[in-house]
Order: sequence, then C-alpha cells, then structure tokens
Amino acid sequence: MKGTSAIAAVILAAGQSSRMERFKPLLPIGSGRAIERVAQAFLSAGISDLIVVTGHRADELQQTLAPLKVSCVENKQYCQGMFSSVQAGIRALPASCPAFFIHPADIPLVRPHTIRRLVDAFQAWRPAILYPLFDDRRGHPTLIQRDLIPGILSWKGTGGLRACLQDREAASRELPVADEAVLMDMDTPADYRRLQARSLRGDLPSAAEVRVLMEGIQKLPADVVAHCRAVAAIARRLADALAAAGVSIDSELTEAAALLHDIARTQPDHARAGARLLETHGFPRLAPLVADHMDLAVDGEAPLDEAQIVFLADKLAAGDRLVDLEERFGRKMDKYGRDPDVAAAIARRRDNARRVQAKVETAAGRALMTIIGETENHGEMER
Repeated sequence: MKGTSAIAAVILAAGQSSRMERFKPLLPIGSGRAIERVAQAFLSAGISDLIVVTGHRADELQQTLAPLKVSCVENKQYCQGMFSSVQAGIRALPASCPAFFIHPADIPLVRPHTIRRLVDAFQAWRPAILYPLFDDRRGHPTLIQRDLIPGILSWKGTGGLRACLQDREAASRELPVADEAVLMDMDTPADYRRLQARSLRGDLPSAAEVRVLMEGIQKLPADVVAHCRAVAAIARRLADALAAAGVSIDSELTEAAALLHDIARTQPDHARAGARLLETHGFPRLAPLVADHMDLAVDGEAPLDEAQIVFLADKLAAGDRLVDLEERFGRKMDKYGRDPDVAAAIARRRDNARRVQAKVETAAGRALMTIIGETENHGEMER
C-alpha cells in the first residue's frame, strides 16, 4: 500500500495493569500474547515503524518482542499515567513519518484490515485526527497528524490525550468500521474472557459486526435485511443437519456468509461487490461464498461444501418467505423466460440448485423441506 510504511505506530504497554491484577501485555490471547497480537496486526497492515513504550516489567516485554524487531522505549515515569507514555513514544518517532497511530496494548484484537482502512482514509482525507467508529462509538487506534506533536509534548493539562486533542476536534474525522475489537479492552477478568472467546472466532463477524455492516455502513433496506436473515436461517438448518450426518461443513461460516450474501445488494454486480467489501473489512473466508451465491457451477459428484449450501439457501427464500425450487424458478421463468439467453441462465441455476438439493437429501437421509422445517403453507421463516 503506497505510503503505509511511512506512517508509524506507538503502542502503549508501560502500565502496571492494577485493575486486571495480571500484567495485560503478556496475557495469552489465542495464538499469542496480547502485545504480540497488537504488534503483528500493525506489521501485517504494513506499518513497519513500531515503537512499544515499556515501563513495568520492561525487560520481559523487550524479550517477548525481540523476534518481531520492533523498537522499545522505556518510560521510567510510567507511574505518572498513560499520557507520560504517549509523550515518551512520540519523542521516539522518526522525523519522516507524516502521521502516527496511538494504540494501547490492552486492545489486542483489532484487525489488520481495519488499520489499512484507517491509513487509506487518512491518505484520502488528511484530517488532523482520525478515529475508528464502531456502532457510533470511537475506538482505537487513533491516527494523528505529525503537526500535532509539539502540542502533545507541551501539554500540561489534565485529562490525558483525549483532553489534549479536544481543541482540534473540528479538524478530526471518523471512519465507520465493522470491527468490534476497536472497543474491546481487558481491564477486568470478564473483559479478558470475552476477548479469549472472540479470538476463537477468527475472522467470522460477531452479531454486532453484522448489524453494523448491514445497517450502519451499507444501510441496506429493511426488506434486504429480512431476506438475508431468512437465507441465513435456512443455511444454518441445512449445515447443522449435514454436520450431524457426518458431512464436513462449518455451520458458523455457512450462516455468516448467508447472512451477508446480499451485503452489496444495492450495487451493480452485487455478488462480487459484496465479496470485495468483505475482504476490505477483514472477512476473507466469507468473500468467495458471497461471490458465488448467485450462480454456482455444481458437480453432482463433488462433496458438499459451504458455498453450495449458501447458494441453495438463497434459492429457497423469496424475500423472507420459504419457497421450494420449483416455485422459485417457475416464477423467474414466467417473468423473464421470453429472452432465450435469460431463460438459459435461469435453467442453469435451477439445475445446479437441484443438484445441491439432491446431494443434501442423500447425505442427510431426509427431504429438504423436512430438514428446513417447512410449514404447511410455506409461511414466513421464523426470525
């Protein structure tokens, strides 16, 4: 990414973690320790100038970070508060950096994609300060113009960095992100348990992230949201039935992709546009399933997978109403079938959906509508 490497990051890891009663930067989170997860996120985003401000247990932190080749700056006055660490880190910034991130080490699961999006927005807008915004709440990391350094270093007031930056509020911007982790710190053992649970989800979105993507960032119409939820309910029932029958299907991945399959519904070529959007926001495993949800070539002999289930589930929902394939494609053919090319495309999708249906019924040993829980009159899916 052009210009990314010139931007630096200051990671604050000097405090004693008194409320947590354990040293937060060295707590394990998923595949690494908190400080490692933070540093790796910035490195993965292309931020190579990393300054970690240490204080309490500085030697242990430096030893832990040695393989990552980041710079450590010890703040011997760390007991004076976090703002003293902000100033210590800023003093160590390279003269060439046009802007810098400030990020606490106890917010360890921000996605690299979020950091990249902040860099892109900064380069486009050039605000004095840029904040990630999740669900109308500002989070971390904060990206700050280099021009603000003298004011931060000379600040003598109270209230820390937030108060110091208050007089530049009019020149600040906010970037809506689908990353709940920008708000997730670990001040308490309960916070820590919540972060551990999130780390197990990998790149699958939380319910709050799905809502923010749909309603806050993309602003989907209510009928599209209702359709997505209906498709997700169908897909989850199919995936769970197949998993119970011994088929290797990831039910959570299938449900998440089905829920977001029409995330770009208001855009041209919405399947591929949706895949690109999910990649940008940090959900790469969902992207290929969303890209293929409209039209998927299905080999009748190939094993079932998540993409086939999302494709089939989408064909079984008309709006938020459950339908069978014959009704769905019969209506399509009645409406559009006078054009030979369109009719051929409808028939192709119908035949591929039938192949998936046959594979599902064979694997699960039950009729498709029995698995889904068909009502007598194909009524609205439960939500």
